[in-house]
Amino acid sequence: MLGNHRVSLALALVTTVAAMAVVGCGSEGDNVRPDGTGGAGGTGGEGGSSSSMSSSSSGGAGGAGGGAVCPTHEGPVFAVKELFFGEGNSGEWKKFGFNLDEKESTGSSTDVCKPNAGGSPQTAYPDGDQGIDNSFGKNLLPTILLLYPTWVTDVNTGIQNGNFTALVKSECMPATGDAPVLLSKLFGGTTLGGAPKFDGTDKWPVEPGLLSDPMDPLSSTIHFEKSSVTGSTFDSGRGVTVVLSVPVRTAQKSTSIKLTLYSAHMTMKLADDRKSATEGMIGGVLNTEEFVAEVKKVGDLLGLCGNPLFDNLVTQVRQASDIMSDGTQDPEKTCDGISMGLGFEMYEAQLGDVGPANEVGSACP
Repeated sequence: MLGNHRVSLALALVTTVAAMAVVGCGSEGDNVRPDGTGGAGGTGGEGGSSSSMSSSSSGGAGGAGGGAVCPTHEGPVFAVKELFFGEGNSGEWKKFGFNLDEKESTGSSTDVCKPNAGGSPQTAYPDGDQGIDNSFGKNLLPTILLLYPTWVTDVNTGIQNGNFTALVKSECMPATGDAPVLLSKLFGGTTLGGAPKFDGTDKWPVEPGLLSDPMDPLSSTIHFEKSSVTGSTFDSGRGVTVVLSVPVRTAQKSTSIKLTLYSAHMTMKLADDRKSATEGMIGGVLNTEEFVAEVKKVGDLLGLCGNPLFDNLVTQVRQASDIMSDGTQDPEKTCDGISMGLGFEMYEAQLGDVGPANEVGSACP
């Protein structure tokens, strides 16, 4: 019975996180922080300092300020088709995400925040390739796959069956050529009612939780104010905030997990006809205590409140903290964020009518 709870908890928890993180979009008014993945400098050594990284990613900066004006508000809609988590035994996680804090940190670095909940610097660090920040992939994903080896397959099966997706609409994206500034919006996709065809005709119902007007399916509150297209690369802009509400259910109960990814950045490679996208990547930071609060909803859903197994999971989540929730590092403070990186592919779809709202359940104390 305890083993079944371990599997169920891992499935519910990570399905929720993955759905949120990969398909998130940014909201206006966020602090802008560079997070390029390239730059000079080697790995921080025994002296304790992380190597600084210079920004090299293309694309406009996210955050406050108006995006491009599009009088018609028309533009292509992309829906998530598949998610990639960087699972494997050869450090695959190291390639998923972005260098959010502009450092290449090791377990000996002293210019990073302090471990959370009695954790070890060797747990939270070192970073991935070229300073990529992805503590989720390094520390939490292996535990989940140990408990539930087919989790990645099952998550993508949910998308293939039309259970959920998320959609990004870019207003007035041209059919060819560059677009220095675009306004892009995020929409949550609820149950399609059947398997998607992936041919541009799928009309996904829109979850009202991200809408300013619950009667208007186009009134998304989640924006990329300064997204852009350069060549075949779509770039969300940097320093945006992801907010997504994802339903989680068992046979007896249901709840809705609201998750926020701060200091996020998303890129993807558009097809020549701009009707699909591959090589998608998103990276950002979960605020540790906000994430724990949402995890406790899953604990209540599965009847695990007060179970030592669940308490241990919460401690592991806190110990995975490797960064400040604003994407910076501060050696005088305790880490209050968990970096995350995930990959994805998208395809052409349509926005449907407003669907039912996700339920809001209770949480463990």
